[in-house]
Amino acid sequence: MKEAIHKLHKNRIFSLIFWLILVFVAIIQTPNINTLTENASNITYGSKSQPAKAEAIKNRWGYQLNNTTGVTIVYNNPNGAIKAKQQAQIDKTIQKLQKNKSYYSVKKITTTKTDLAGKGQLVSEDKSTELVELDIDPQSNNLTILTNQLVNQAKVKGLKSYVTSPEIVRNTQSQKVAAINDLITIALFIVAVLVVGIYFRSILAAFVSLITLFSSYVVSLGTVTNLTTRLNAPFSVYTPLEIAIATIVMGLIWNIYLFRRIKNTLILQNESAAATRQTIKASRFPITMTGLLLAAAFGILILVNFSPISSLYAVGISYLILMLAVLTINPIFTSALGESVFWPNVKPEKHRQPGVWNRIVSFSLWQPLAGLLMAIYLTFPFIYNFRPSLSYTPLSTLTANDQAVQGAEVLQTHFAEGKATPVTIYLENDKALNKEKYLQQIDALTTKLQSMKGVNSVYSVTQPSGMPISKYYVTNQLGDIQSDVKSAISKLTRVSTGIASNRRNINIEQLKKQVNYLKTLTNKSDKINSKSTDIQKQVSDASNNASVNQQSSANSKVKKYEQQLDKLNSQLDTTSTDMDALINQANNMQMYSQTIYNNMQTYNEALQKVKSDLKSLQLQVKNVQRGLNNVYDYLAALQKSTASDVYYITNAQLEDTDFLQTMYNYTSQNQKITALQVIFNNAPNSSDTPKQVKLLQEQIKTQLQGTTLKNTDVAVTGEPVYQALEQSHLQRGFLIMATVMIVAIALAAFILSRAILQPFYWLIALIMSVITGTQLTYLALDYVANISAFDWQVPILAMVVITAVGAWQIISLGLSMRYTRLNSLDWIRPSMASYGQVLRYVLLVVILISLALTYGSSMVMIETAMISGFTFIIYYLILPMIVSSLGKMAVTVPDKTKLLKKHTDDE
Repeated sequence: MKEAIHKLHKNRIFSLIFWLILVFVAIIQTPNINTLTENASNITYGSKSQPAKAEAIKNRWGYQLNNTTGVTIVYNNPNGAIKAKQQAQIDKTIQKLQKNKSYYSVKKITTTKTDLAGKGQLVSEDKSTELVELDIDPQSNNLTILTNQLVNQAKVKGLKSYVTSPEIVRNTQSQKVAAINDLITIALFIVAVLVVGIYFRSILAAFVSLITLFSSYVVSLGTVTNLTTRLNAPFSVYTPLEIAIATIVMGLIWNIYLFRRIKNTLILQNESAAATRQTIKASRFPITMTGLLLAAAFGILILVNFSPISSLYAVGISYLILMLAVLTINPIFTSALGESVFWPNVKPEKHRQPGVWNRIVSFSLWQPLAGLLMAIYLTFPFIYNFRPSLSYTPLSTLTANDQAVQGAEVLQTHFAEGKATPVTIYLENDKALNKEKYLQQIDALTTKLQSMKGVNSVYSVTQPSGMPISKYYVTNQLGDIQSDVKSAISKLTRVSTGIASNRRNINIEQLKKQVNYLKTLTNKSDKINSKSTDIQKQVSDASNNASVNQQSSANSKVKKYEQQLDKLNSQLDTTSTDMDALINQANNMQMYSQTIYNNMQTYNEALQKVKSDLKSLQLQVKNVQRGLNNVYDYLAALQKSTASDVYYITNAQLEDTDFLQTMYNYTSQNQKITALQVIFNNAPNSSDTPKQVKLLQEQIKTQLQGTTLKNTDVAVTGEPVYQALEQSHLQRGFLIMATVMIVAIALAAFILSRAILQPFYWLIALIMSVITGTQLTYLALDYVANISAFDWQVPILAMVVITAVGAWQIISLGLSMRYTRLNSLDWIRPSMASYGQVLRYVLLVVILISLALTYGSSMVMIETAMISGFTFIIYYLILPMIVSSLGKMAVTVPDKTKLLKKHTDDE
């Protein structure tokens, strides 16, 4: 039994069973990678980040809108303005959607009907595009499924309709990335088979290599994905592809290295098992050293607070698993098959000296300064002009065929470019915001942000359409007051004119004439009365005289005279009676005239007083009129000044139906939270967006200081904010990543080579090659495809490829220097010659892997492939120049200095 177990162990059957179990378990236990990729599209930041704070505030909004995502239905008429019939169809479609809200996970619908005050932000200026805002709950259903359902539901005959949002665009990008990952992974495995098959001209060797690489990839992917689902380990959209690249690039290099050594060993050792053990023993140290170094370097990156970089720990895990696979799976087949593993080409490998490589080495050793200048000449112009430019928008990696991308482009065309990527500002107060003192500060903040450079419009509860509502402003209210004052001035003018007219109509002189007339009338009455008395006396005397004459006259005349006298006496009696009546009337008239006179005197005095009062009143009216004129002029000047541009809403206006609807759209259920939406003039870009976001936050902080909202919690979110965070985190994280890789490779080179200068030269050559290769890619893509910026994921992916190849090359040089018993100058030529022999298969690996990366027609992968290809072409071109020239100069220059010093001392 022991012999059987020993035989099984000797034949590495246990290793085979172990890997079969690992692969089987990994396949079964690996979770849905597409779901992980989709979830990873939304990069999360710490709880103190602005998007995290905004999400927490939004979840307290109420109205069942917590955990919802905003999406926009875009209706566009390419032939002009939306017609009334088409508008009716839109309304009908939205009504159907309203009835089926629960089916589509819709929590809120905002249209031009429900947000009349905010109609300006929902309809384009040319009236050809109309928006319908939805708040949906993607947690109750998959966002992709909901989007597809809404696309079908929102269709209107005669109009183009789209369903878009930054989240949908990112989700679309993650789906494309997942599909591309699968395609490129398949292409990489095909290339892996071709590389080994072409290099060794062997089918079995290619098959054995494929088994090793596939087993390592499956186990690595299963381990990483389970760590993500069970321990919430970081995961990015490119993690599966990064594992595949690391596994296949380094796996191919190790497999070819191992197979070459086994093939050479089999020439001297016919027994395959012994040859395999000998080869594994000799290869274990460089492979293990490289694997542990890369695993440690990438493993440290898990501490970086940025998931696209921290998720690179997965590459470290894949290197550990790959190291075990290469050292345990390959020997199973090589020990069992021996030389047959290289069937049908079992002939020994012919060593071919690369002529160009050797001539470069010889020239650099002959003229070290010229060789160094040649290396600088080839790289310095690209290094000097190196200006890295990255794009952080998902739209740059997507084609216009997707409906969400088309919808975003329609928004950018018919509104501002930043319409598709708005910034949302959340303000949370400890008291309800439905008070004039809070609304005034919100409006002041809105107006301030509108005046910022690069801002197209700002929507808020006080300006839902991005424009001030005049009736809520002091300038409009001053206009009403000014109108009232003007009306009062006009009335006072009429009153003053009336007083003056009345004062003129009250003629005191005329009254005096009337009084004098009454006095004359009284005097005349007295005279009449006096005359009447005299007449009465005369009549009495005449009567007495007439009686005496009657006695002395003739009898003939007595009767006649008596008759006449009786008649006269009768007339005098009548006259006397009339005079008595006249005297009585005159007396009565005199008494009445005296009463009238007295009354007129009293009336005159009253009129004098009225006249005086009217004069005083007229003066007062004129003073009031002058005061109102001053008030009118002041209000007119105030209305024209900026001081009147102040928001002031009355209690009656707070209860207005339109304002209550606006409050519903822009404030939370408890009215303690409000949201402002900022639209930039331009779409997000790496040069302007971080500055704009930073300035926006500073303006908010400055504007709210010292106001009633000074203690308000503020949070900013939106696509520009995410892209600004991505840019700042990438710059910091990539710097850490590059530093870690350089330090790790340098330490490994120093330790393995037991030297300092030569490893330093190798590292400098690699860094120069990376910068030159990147700049060459910039120039090539700008010339061919008019692309001036890489996607921000490209440097991370390129670093995975470059680190794998570069680390192996430098570590190989270090081991060569370690085991060669030659001085540094004598080491250069044979080591460079030996290095040139492996140059062919390393370049073959790099070039074919680069071609495989372009298989999915993804610009991200094309850029990565070009950077990797250019980098190592330049590296293998300048490496012999730098190593040979600087290596010789490091030895000869000090020697010449010593000779010169000795010559000086002898003299």
